[in-house]
Amino acid sequence: MQSKNQKALLWITLAIIAASIEPIVVKLGYAGNITPAELLVVKNITGAILIVPMTWSFGKLRWIGWMNLRKILAVALLLLCTNSLTLFALQSISAVLMITIITTTPALVALMNERIGRDVLAPTFWLGFVLCFLGVIMGMNFADITFSTMGLVMIFGAVISSTCYRVQMETTTAEFSPALVSTYTFLINGLITLLLIAPFVGMPKQASFGIGTWIGLAAAAANVAFLYALNLVGSTRISLLNMLQRPAMVVAAAVVLHEPLTWQTIVGILLATVGIQLAKVTKRVHKDEILPATDSVCVAGETEEDCDKLKP
Repeated sequence: MQSKNQKALLWITLAIIAASIEPIVVKLGYAGNITPAELLVVKNITGAILIVPMTWSFGKLRWIGWMNLRKILAVALLLLCTNSLTLFALQSISAVLMITIITTTPALVALMNERIGRDVLAPTFWLGFVLCFLGVIMGMNFADITFSTMGLVMIFGAVISSTCYRVQMETTTAEFSPALVSTYTFLINGLITLLLIAPFVGMPKQASFGIGTWIGLAAAAANVAFLYALNLVGSTRISLLNMLQRPAMVVAAAVVLHEPLTWQTIVGILLATVGIQLAKVTKRVHKDEILPATDSVCVAGETEEDCDKLKP
């Protein structure tokens, strides 16, 4: 169990670090007058190219058959939708507002997993989520917030598609290696981009290749790490742990860039840390089914009293 927890912590840390890089690079690209469509094309194609050697190094690359490819196609399209909506939304709303809205994703993932009978939420779950949410937004500067109606529609659409993606990925990564799923997901999206999107975008600006390559690399690394962590702790739990991304960035900026830590930021980090501990999830599985465990397991068919004993 300790080894499993250590692996989960490692993958979660890698996912948070890689995912933190992408929005920063995207904003740099927009400052250079690169369009969202150009970044999307370069990101998806380079991501598809770069992820193959990553998976090859894991020894996980293999053909899965046409029927299984159709299963991964569904989650690949959800990821493509999420990435596209996020890139276009960032052009018209501030990163602070985007992060605030995206922070609600774990709540939707938890509700969906509870609805389908996969998770049992601890009595303190929602208190923990609220503390995490408050902790995240306390570390933000809302002075220069900008938004547009279309940008809000797109980012809320990204939250919905991301929720469906995470819930479905928990099933998919239980059947296939996370690295293999991630590779086929990026290859499918790269092919769709090359054949259906790139012809309408045209040749991207030269500056977009450098930015887009970094985004593609960060996205590929973040996705592989995210799926491995998701496979170990479940989609609800990993979504909650991802909320630590913003506090981690603030601490890193204070250590590396010597940026000041305000009392609001410190309180926010403490709230997020306490919230993660309170937002416990119990994994409910059928007796003939094996799924990644999170905090504990409740077997379907047991009494509610038995399940309650397993809750943290």
